[in-house]
Amino acid sequence: MAETKRFKNALWEDLETKERIRAREVTEDGSRDIVISRGDTENFKAVIDEFPEEVITARTQEDIKKFREERDRREAEDAEMEKRRYAEELFQAKLTIFELPEIKNSSNRSLKRRLRKAETFETLNVYAAAVVVDYDQTS
Repeated sequence: MAETKRFKNALWEDLETKERIRAREVTEDGSRDIVISRGDTENFKAVIDEFPEEVITARTQEDIKKFREERDRREAEDAEMEKRRYAEELFQAKLTIFELPEIKNSSNRSLKRRLRKAETFETLNVYAAAVVVDYDQTS
């Protein structure tokens, strides 16, 4: 009969110091996450017997790599969502601005084109003001 393992998922708590191991201890009643320091020689040795230090180091490095990749992926997704949200808000603002009578009725195609192509709220507001001023001067 094969011997059952007492620990799962052993990782260094701090890869630099390698003083403490985070692991899941499997018992008859279930399992629990524990942290074992080198000072707890009996349990530390039991983990090392199942997972040599090189294996724990490799698993920890892989875990850190996966964590960083996932974090970078989430940050990229968040940045893309923020960019889309900004573009949608800018588009909605343009729709609202083009409904203003001074802008709707303006014949200055050059300023209206700049208004349509505005990429920030600041430039949108500047060009909207310019269209209104131009409309007031030509009307």
